[in-house]
Amino acid sequence: MNLIRTGLILATTLILSACGFKPMHAPTAFGGTGVSMKNISVEMQANEKIDFLLAQALRDRMGDNRSTPYILRISPEKKRRSLGIGADDVASRYDMVLDTEFELVDAKTGDIVYRSEVRAISTFGAPRDPYGTITAQANAESQVASEAADRIIARLASYQANSQASREAR
Repeated sequence: MNLIRTGLILATTLILSACGFKPMHAPTAFGGTGVSMKNISVEMQANEKIDFLLAQALRDRMGDNRSTPYILRISPEKKRRSLGIGADDVASRYDMVLDTEFELVDAKTGDIVYRSEVRAISTFGAPRDPYGTITAQANAESQVASEAADRIIARLASYQANSQASREAR
């Protein structure tokens, strides 16, 4: 059983290395020269609660890096939309929508290296109790910030993989 498992792991490793597989979240592994997440610091453009939640979620995923060669500037915009309207014409469900524009900036030159945007949506129920609605909305803000952070990380990792591949093709 142990011999089969070892053989399977070895075969998988050989197949993945033969097809050019490189781990997306470790761009500097295996001799790569990509922009590592540890080389990026997060900068908020405003001081609203959603800015803080998104910056905190990004720092949780990338680390709280300081004095880095790259700066990630985030500009989130939060909207709340009524989704479910009851018979009494009162909203019972809402969508929390977070549209975030972000740009990766070279700290030395100030040049924008990469720019994109992501959208994250979280749906929450609004109970009749006003405190329950406040709590549900706060929970939705936290969830939507986490989802947006995951999408930003995925976009940055994709950018790194594509830029490294284009450098290697030259």
